[in-house]
Order: sequence, then structure tokens, then C-alpha cells
Amino acid sequence: MKPVLPLLQEQAGWREEADLVRYFIDIAYRSILAVVCGLPVLVAIIYQHAQPLHLALWLLLFGLVEWRLWWVIRRFRAADLHPGSVFQHYTAVRDCLLANCLLWGASIWVMDSHQLDDPYHLLLLLWLTGIFALLCIMMAACRDIHALFFATFWAYPLCSLLVPGQRLELMILAGLLLYLAAQWRFLGRFHRTLFDTVKLRHANQSMMENLVELHVQAAVKRERLQQQQRELTEAIAERQRLLECDALTGCYNQRALRRQLDAHAAASAASGREWALAMLDLDHFKQVNDSFGHQAGDAVLQQLVQQLSSLLPPGLELFRYGGEEFVILAAGLAEAELAAALDDIRHTLATARWEALPASWQQTVSAGVVACQPGDPVNHSLQLADMALYAAKHQGRNRVCLASALATPPLERFSRSG
Repeated sequence: MKPVLPLLQEQAGWREEADLVRYFIDIAYRSILAVVCGLPVLVAIIYQHAQPLHLALWLLLFGLVEWRLWWVIRRFRAADLHPGSVFQHYTAVRDCLLANCLLWGASIWVMDSHQLDDPYHLLLLLWLTGIFALLCIMMAACRDIHALFFATFWAYPLCSLLVPGQRLELMILAGLLLYLAAQWRFLGRFHRTLFDTVKLRHANQSMMENLVELHVQAAVKRERLQQQQRELTEAIAERQRLLECDALTGCYNQRALRRQLDAHAAASAASGREWALAMLDLDHFKQVNDSFGHQAGDAVLQQLVQQLSSLLPPGLELFRYGGEEFVILAAGLAEAELAAALDDIRHTLATARWEALPASWQQTVSAGVVACQPGDPVNHSLQLADMALYAAKHQGRNRVCLASALATPPLERFSRSG
């Protein structure tokens, strides 16, 4: 199947060729009406000075030529725009116009030779004939060629006035030959111009096809480049996610925690609003590893992250700080609100069934919550949350402590026994 765009370009080229020829043919078509209207008037004027047989034969030939011209032009207007059809009709119209002009030049042949002795009489007849021919031909093409034709048409009366004794037949023959040569020269140039236009159109069409092909290739390359950019962006995002993701539990790691702490601190300083964070730890986690193995301990950590992800209110972020310790950031909650949410979660986890542990095993968590004021250093906030966490462990574990409730100096850190 032929591509749509080259087909449209080819049809556009046919229209250009047809328009070029149609301009020439439309002018010839408009001359038919002038001939039909002017010819009876001309015949009425020259009837008394013309030989009947010659006049009848001349009118018959003229009528046939005009009918042929009309028929060819009608067929051209009803034809398609294919170049072959255009050239075929153009050649037929050109031949009809050539015959038409030759008949105008031979119109003096219908005159009675006995009435042509008076040069002034002949001059008047030629002037009348020339006027009617001019009315018709002024509406036709090749006006510069017809100007040369009229110059040769007037050659006989001028020579008769200046040089007596010249024969009419020789002057008519000379005028017709000059006209035919000029007409043929013009048609040759017109043909060259027409075919050069067609050749240029085909060259432009080929160049347009090349440009379209280059455009398609550029579009394909641009799409491929955009796809590669998308893949690179996704790869960078995936690499960033892997860098900030804990391999065991799937939540954010301490690298991501540091970045988010700085972001929350900057937002708090800009808005002047406080925010909260909590540090959460599994109670007696060392006993889990010692009693059931590190694989069981890893499974408990994974299940803890799953439980916290489903239980934490929307907008809270979970990070693994290290070992069995986790940090929770709450940009939109106060210290007491975060502590209340964690206390509900603590009760839920205390009654949860841990898949890697015996059914009788009760796994609890402890947490410390701190309110972060605008401008507080993030390391100081983490230290306060850590102090609140170990206060919760010192008070018996399985509880949530507020850093603001600590009235004693910093507690000595418990050992890592959980």
C-alpha cells in the first residue's frame, strides 16, 4: 500500500501542473465567446467584397476549429489531474489555437481579388478584419505573438501604398510564415517552461520525501532518547531507593532518616511550628536471637515493620535506626498526639501473634517521644528521644515515655540487652 503522505504530495504536484496549463486554456476558452459574437458582424461587413465560395469554406473551417476548441476544453475541465491527461489536452488546445490564428491570418483570402486593386479600399477591409481579430485574440493567450502576427498582417497594405505592384499572395504567405515561426518559437519555450516546472516539482517531491524520512528518523531517535532518559531517571530513582532502603525490613534506613530530619527541621524553622519524633525498640530482643536464632529475630523485625506500616496514622514515616531500634517522624503531630498513637500500637503489638516465635511468647515494645521546636538541632532531638526510650525501659518496658516528662538528669544508658 502506498504511504499516505507521498500520495498527497504527488496529488498536490498534479494540481500544480494542471493549474499551470489550466491558466493557458481558460484564456483560450474566454476567446470563444468573442469569436462567436464578432464573426457574424465581420461577415456582414465583408460579404459584398468576398468570394462566396471562399467565404463559405473559410467560415466552415473556422466553425470546425472553434467547435473543436470548445469540445477539447470541455473535456479538459471534466478530466482528472493526472499529468498524462493534462499534457494530452493541452496539446489539443494548442493545436486548435494555432489553427484559429492561422485562419484569422488567412481571412484576406476570402476577398475578391478584383476589388483589391484599390489599396485604400483594401486598407479599410484589413482594418475591419484586424479589429474583429483583435477582439477575439485579445482574450486568448500569446498576446506578444499576436502582436507580431498583426504586424505581418498589415505588411501588404503598407507595401501596396509604398511599393506598387507587389502581389497579395506573396505578402500573405510571408506573413503566415513569419507568424508560424514566431508561434512555434513561443510554444517551444512554453513547453520548456512547463516541463521544467514538472521536473522541479518532482525534484521538490523527492526532497520532501527525504525531509519526511529525516523527520521520521529524528522522531524515532527522539523517542528512543526520551525512553532512555526515562529509564535512566527510573534507574537513578531505584538506586536512590536502594541506598535509602533497609535490605532486611524494606523500610527507610538511617541514611534516609538523616535526610528527612534535615528537611523537617528546615520546614519547622520556616513555618515556626513544632513537630515530633519517636524512637521505638523491641523489648528483650537479645533473648529472641539467643533462644530462637537470628533468623527468627530477622523474621520478628520484618513482621514488626509490617505491623507498624499498617497501624501508623497517615503522614508518619518509619525508619530503621539500627538493630531493633526504629525512628518515627510525625511532621503534623504534637508530642502528646504521637505518644497516644504509639500507645495504641503498643497494646496491639503486645497481643499480636508472632509467626517465628512460640504462641506463648509475648513480644512488647517501648518508645520515647520528643517534641521538636523550631531551630532545635536534629541530633539533640534524637538524643532526647533516646533518653525517653531508655526511661521507658528503666520503668519496666512495654510503655511510651515523653521526653518533656523527664525531670531527672540524663539516665545512664542500659546495656544492649534490650
